[in-house]
Amino acid sequence: PGFAGVATRDELFALAARDDVASRLVRRTGKRFSLEHGPFSRTRLARLPRRDFTLLVQGMNLHSDAADALLRRFAFIPYARLDDVMVSYAAPGGGVGPHVDSYDVFLLQAHGRRRWRYGRQPDLALLPDAPLKILRNFAPSDDATLEPGDMLYLPPDIAHDGTALNECMTYSI
Repeated sequence: PGFAGVATRDELFALAARDDVASRLVRRTGKRFSLEHGPFSRTRLARLPRRDFTLLVQGMNLHSDAADALLRRFAFIPYARLDDVMVSYAAPGGGVGPHVDSYDVFLLQAHGRRRWRYGRQPDLALLPDAPLKILRNFAPSDDATLEPGDMLYLPPDIAHDGTALNECMTYSI
């Protein structure tokens, strides 16, 4: 409760402009997704649309002491199963599509609201020719809307799809 994040939107965008930070930009047009890898110029980021995009900054814990302290709060997970803190900024309608991760995921909402649909999937076939590993036949069994301070835990191999209901920032640990 009360978690507001460890970076502002502007700080996240500044990190995405650096060449020593792993960042990605995912845009959705209808059912199609596009993917770009950073670094991104400030001009490119300033010209993003008002809807249907997500900016992802990987390894936030490598660039922020506060993000590293956040990661350390998850020390109850064996170190071999901890990866990093990824921060996602999404405009309304933004998301990366339904997918599966092979590790534990804690989704911590810092700002705005994001709807998560999730569940175990019998069919893990992927969309052909998509720039991301997006499930072709996603059939969620559960639905949750996260607000600031809410967290959703997803065990390995649980498919999930998050969509920003408004401008939001989500921390994936």
